[in-house]
Amino acid sequence: MKFCPPLFLALALLVPANDSRAQFSGTDEAADLFFQGYVLKNDAEKMEQEGNLQGALSLYQQMKQSFDDLAVTHPQWQPGMMGNRRALTEQAISRVKARLAQPQAAPAPNAAPAGAAPAAAAPTTLFGMPSGGAPVAAPAVPSPAPAPALGGGVAMAPAANGSMPSLAEVLSQWEAAYRQRMTALESQNSTQQVDLQKWQQWYQWASGEITTSRDKQQKLEGQMTSKDEAIAVMKMEVAAGRASEQQLDALTKEKIAIEVEYKKAAQRLSAAESAAKEASQKLAEASQRIVAVEEERNKILAERDAAVKERDAKSMALVEAEKKADSATKERDALSAQVLGYKTEVEDLRKKKTAILPNDVKKIVADYEHLKKDFDEAQKQIVTLKADSMRKDEEVVKLRGQLTTLQSEMATLRQQSAGYQTQVADLTLQLKKIQDSDPTGMTPELAKENTLLREIIMRQLRSQYRQQQAKDLVISDLKKMEGVSNKMLNQVEDLTQNRLTLTPDEEKLFTDPAVRELLGSGGIQGTMIARVSKPGDANENPEATKNPAQALLDKANEAFSAKRFPDAAALYEDALRADPKNTTALVGLGYAREREQKYAEAETALKKCLVYEPENETAAFHLGVTYFKQDRWNDAMGSFEKSLTINPKNARGRHYLGIISTKLNFIERAEREFKTALAIDPSYGEAHFNLAVLYATWDPPQWDKARAEYDEALKKGVTPDENLEKLLKGSAEKSVSAR
Repeated sequence: MKFCPPLFLALALLVPANDSRAQFSGTDEAADLFFQGYVLKNDAEKMEQEGNLQGALSLYQQMKQSFDDLAVTHPQWQPGMMGNRRALTEQAISRVKARLAQPQAAPAPNAAPAGAAPAAAAPTTLFGMPSGGAPVAAPAVPSPAPAPALGGGVAMAPAANGSMPSLAEVLSQWEAAYRQRMTALESQNSTQQVDLQKWQQWYQWASGEITTSRDKQQKLEGQMTSKDEAIAVMKMEVAAGRASEQQLDALTKEKIAIEVEYKKAAQRLSAAESAAKEASQKLAEASQRIVAVEEERNKILAERDAAVKERDAKSMALVEAEKKADSATKERDALSAQVLGYKTEVEDLRKKKTAILPNDVKKIVADYEHLKKDFDEAQKQIVTLKADSMRKDEEVVKLRGQLTTLQSEMATLRQQSAGYQTQVADLTLQLKKIQDSDPTGMTPELAKENTLLREIIMRQLRSQYRQQQAKDLVISDLKKMEGVSNKMLNQVEDLTQNRLTLTPDEEKLFTDPAVRELLGSGGIQGTMIARVSKPGDANENPEATKNPAQALLDKANEAFSAKRFPDAAALYEDALRADPKNTTALVGLGYAREREQKYAEAETALKKCLVYEPENETAAFHLGVTYFKQDRWNDAMGSFEKSLTINPKNARGRHYLGIISTKLNFIERAEREFKTALAIDPSYGEAHFNLAVLYATWDPPQWDKARAEYDEALKKGVTPDENLEKLLKGSAEKSVSAR
């Protein structure tokens, strides 16, 4: 299968070499320009709602320029809709400029005239549309004020002389308020009807655009199908020698041009569907608002009829009230006379001096004594509370000291844990060497000694593994800081009781005093590490799952083995079309994209695989490699750690973690990871080499260890490195000269 070079394909996209693209050029260009303006409209409305008026004004002006250019270059394309949209753009620019010119809005007064709300509104109407009925998103406008309620809802203007207004004045004001409200509602209804018609036109245009785009898509699909068939025939002709490569390239160009037109049609269809959806929503909202206005109008008319009836009843009640007012005036005069008499009596009482009775004095003294007693008790309580507060402060200081001690113990335990993990690799390597040693040629005593030593080391490893688990538990409890101190101290005591004991026959083997001192003090430190297989072992499946995509997977694997990574990736994608949740295909696609250095696509495929199968160790491992090749050390470390959680027998994963730890300056962990990789796979020469580099760059350098690890790396097939050899040779010369 031949592929055109990328540059050749780009030239094919730029050169208008076929008739299929030209036949849609006029209409498509106009629709594309209109779509660009529509996208600017949405962004400008969003900025205006967020308060970014300068940005909104800039986008509105760009939208105006786009629509003006469209009207000039394509005057016959949708003239009615274009005129409406240009007018709405002008209104939006005027609205934003007016808002920019306004000073900071001051608080509105508490009382406003009854009919001022509709007239004082911003350029937007009740439903967030301009006065012309354009479907432009605008800030929400408060809904119209409710109609004045009966029975005094309308403020009555006082008469000129300060007296109460007459009934005729009140009714006149009431009628004027109702008429003003009805006029406002009718005006709003008319505006909303216009808006409804324009949204219907917009919806009809969007529906037509959808139909046109779908027809165009179907037509382009037919052309693409025919081009594919023609290309297939042409390939056969080229293979047979009856046609040239230029003819095949020309057909390929035509197919690419049709695909470009198909994508444009798809974009137009998506935009038209979005516009139709928006128009449908706006139509529904406008219809609901019109219904609400009609309901409010009918409600006001009903209230007016009820008010007229109530007015007649009030008129009759007013006549009766006037009669009652006359009688009330007479009663007022009589009450005024009584008030004058009461005032005279009050003045007489003020002039009289009254003496305090002795019983009142005794009562005051008793109250004073009671209050004094309560005050003394309160003072005693204050002293007690102060003492309690001091005692609690002392307890807090004591607890802080205990916390500091626990934190220091936790740091010590962490250091010991790191030491255990560092020493485990050495012990495991020693065990491996003992197991690999040739038993032939040994005396019975040496064979027995070798066997006993193996048993000692294995028992020590098991014992230290239990100690490591106990120490990890203590560290976990110290981190939580929620347990009881005695419990944690008992756990620490248990760690010292789990020491290694030897039989008398075993003790005879350790004649060196230094070794006896080591056994008596703390014993050998180490943890158990299992044998780890290579990551490729996890992928070996004796029987492939039978599914429709298996043939494609087999072809993809063959292409990958031949290092044809683009072909392999394409075949993996075909397999995913047949089985979208095939994790084998997802891993293969991610690995192929990784080898192509298309890390973003590789990351996407591998993450998708982990969504379907979170315990897929191969996907987690290759995701770590993808991050590693992008220098994303922390992400790579997380992926490798997850891979090792699923499959601890992965020496390559440990090796990668050692390199990442070196990059992050975690020197001790890097040493531990390299040694663990060697414990899993003793033939891993690269781990020896990187361990040699680590020792050579240590502070201070450990040249002896570096030379030993480098020699092991060379023995296991690693290519010699001139720079490292020069460095090791220079250190050896310095050591000799120093002697």
